[in-house]
Amino acid sequence: MDPRRWLIAIALFATALNIAGVSRTLVPAQDGLKFLTAARQFQTRPMADVVRGTDQHPLYPALVALAEPVAARLMGPGPETWRITAQGVSFLASLFLLIPLYHLARALFDERVALIAVFIYMLLPVPAEVGRDVLANAVGLCATTLSLWLGARAIRSRRWPTALAAGLAGGVGFLARPEAILAPLAVGLAWCARAVRTREPRALFRSLAPAALAVGVVVCVGSYAMVKGQISEKLALRRAATLGASATAQRSVPQLLPEGLDGTKLDLSPKEESDHVALGGPARVLIWVVREWWDELCWGFAVMAIWGLARQRFIRGLCKRPDQTAEGAEERLVLGVFAAVHLTALLRHGSTLGYLSGRHVLPLVIASMPWVAAGTFVCLRGLGLKLSWSPRAKRAALVGAAGVVIAVLSAYQLRTSHESRRGHWEAGRWLAQNAKPGDRVLDTRGWARFVADKLVGYDYWHVRQALSDQGLAFVVVGRDELEADSPRARTLGALLAYAATPVQDFPVRVGKRDVGARIYRVNQPISWEGFAP
Repeated sequence: MDPRRWLIAIALFATALNIAGVSRTLVPAQDGLKFLTAARQFQTRPMADVVRGTDQHPLYPALVALAEPVAARLMGPGPETWRITAQGVSFLASLFLLIPLYHLARALFDERVALIAVFIYMLLPVPAEVGRDVLANAVGLCATTLSLWLGARAIRSRRWPTALAAGLAGGVGFLARPEAILAPLAVGLAWCARAVRTREPRALFRSLAPAALAVGVVVCVGSYAMVKGQISEKLALRRAATLGASATAQRSVPQLLPEGLDGTKLDLSPKEESDHVALGGPARVLIWVVREWWDELCWGFAVMAIWGLARQRFIRGLCKRPDQTAEGAEERLVLGVFAAVHLTALLRHGSTLGYLSGRHVLPLVIASMPWVAAGTFVCLRGLGLKLSWSPRAKRAALVGAAGVVIAVLSAYQLRTSHESRRGHWEAGRWLAQNAKPGDRVLDTRGWARFVADKLVGYDYWHVRQALSDQGLAFVVVGRDELEADSPRARTLGALLAYAATPVQDFPVRVGKRDVGARIYRVNQPISWEGFAP
């Protein structure tokens, strides 16, 4: 079959998996609520005001805002439409990512390895989950991969339009996720390394292509900085660039507590402190990154990546094509430099801020995929040569083994996303049926208010305003938040015991913990005098 038809078949299978995954999603990621808030604002406020008013990079919510009217025509307006639209934007980005990934793997090896690479990546649980979540990571990863592919082509051809496209791809990716800027940076470093290795440094400066790469990045980043007033609010990026923390906003009106609470020692932290231990120095961060990379490649595919890297010269000999003589070296150089640059950024991020998430490791997973596929290909080929079966039996065994892998990984992908959020989802539905139009809601997590479509209310970042609002009618809180052994939990429990009555419980057991939600009706006291946390 033609490789393009195989690629279309893989894309259709990925589409089916993602549609099923979206249908099993209850509520967006908590960080996704910020993106949805910004997306709604893009439809009602001037773009510059929204960009300046959010701490998230604007491309992803802007795309959601553009796509939502189309989705609303099909599904009707409402929170579910916003969630599905945002997940659809992420999925389309993750689907488009398969094209540059295919071409990178094809240039390094051949069409067979390239198809294996995109097929395995599509099956991996963590990339699949991130690829349909209400987060900007999928858009950033797509732009990163596109920038790397176009950058390798630009180094080989020295054509400035291709280099400009690579810079623009990285710059556009920066508008979604700040770490996408590492892709054109890696291309530029790879270009310099190639010039030094070939002893042609003057040719690098005589060519317009490297300058076009830089122009593409500067146009996007500079435009954003002009509107925003700074290059980014992201603390990790500011520290990496030695910019320091962004300036603290000066409020003309102080955020006061009601009389009677202002003299008490309250812990009104926006969220519970994480149980995760700080990563520490670079060595501990490196160990964490390697373990996370190993897990995200499902162990076995991590072994295939190592084997593919060790045997790449032999595998390339097996994969020779008539047109391959002009391809491969630049892609290998760009991906290698990118992996080094991104790993360095992770080490600095983890060492200075003390935390990382699995999403930060996904660019390394993408950079590994050509070698994952190459190792898988050569192992399957070697196994086929050793078995003295008929060709038909070998094909049947291969199809059967592939079917088992596909079934296991697909089933893991299609588990209900974040079962711990079910209680908040049920609380949101209860509010939609029982809360009056003028009722204000304090929702510590934000999910219930999103499901109920109660736009008038507060999250726990604005708890002082909520406690001062005489129209506050309900409080939605996670049961685990009340049961935590922390000053924040004791403060929250004391406030609710003094001025609220529990009206509905939504228990959800995950393991031995109840992570459901509880709704309180607020009875705003005339005075908080005598309150003691």
